[in-house]
Amino acid sequence: MVAPIASLQRGVLRPRDASELYVQPRAEFLRLEKTGVLLKIAHGYYAVIPEANRGREWRPDIEAIALGIGQADYGKDAVALMHISAARIHGGIPRAIALAVLAVPKQRPTLETKFGRIFFVKRNVAQLKRIRIDTELGSGWVTNLEQTTLDLAKRDDLVSGFSGVVQEAAVTLLRRIDEEKLRHFAKENHMGSSLKKVEKWMADVRSA
Repeated sequence: MVAPIASLQRGVLRPRDASELYVQPRAEFLRLEKTGVLLKIAHGYYAVIPEANRGREWRPDIEAIALGIGQADYGKDAVALMHISAARIHGGIPRAIALAVLAVPKQRPTLETKFGRIFFVKRNVAQLKRIRIDTELGSGWVTNLEQTTLDLAKRDDLVSGFSGVVQEAAVTLLRRIDEEKLRHFAKENHMGSSLKKVEKWMADVRSA
C-alpha cells in the first residue's frame, strides 16, 4: 500500500504528483490520510508520515513543512529556508513559532497550513549562501549564519509583530560569527547597511 507513494521520494506531496500512480489520486490520498500514511497539512498538500510516527499523533515542524511545500512546487534545489526560519535552524530562536519564511523563485502570497503560516520571499536561491540540512520530511537548503544574520537586519519588519524577535535572533547569531568574516561577506554581497544595523543592535545590548 505504501510502496507507490514511497517511490515518489518526497516528504510533501500533492495529489497531482501521483497521477501516474493512481487513476484517482485525490481519492487515494484521502484513503491514505484515513489509514495514517499521509497527513493533510494545507489545501492540496500532504506530508508523508514517517513510519516511526504512524499510528500516533505526529506534528511536523513548520520549517520542515515549508521546505517540503516549496520543493513540491519548485524543485528540491530552488528553495531555501531563510530569515526567521533559518535563525530557528541555527539556534537563534530557542522556541518554536508558528510561521516560516522560505526563499522561492517567484512571488506568491502567504500560505496558511494546519501548523502555521508560510511567508514566501522571491530570491535567486542559487545566489544565496546556503548549507544542507535534514528535516523529518527530507533534506534541503537553509541560508548560512552570515546570510541569515544580515537578512534579518535587512528586513527586520518582514513579519509583522516579530521585529523584537528578529533583533534578538540577529544578536544571538552575531555572537557566533567571526566579525571579520561577516564584514567581508557584507561587502561582497553589498549588505553594508544591514551590517551596520546588526552591529548597532549588538552595541545596544552591550550598553544596556
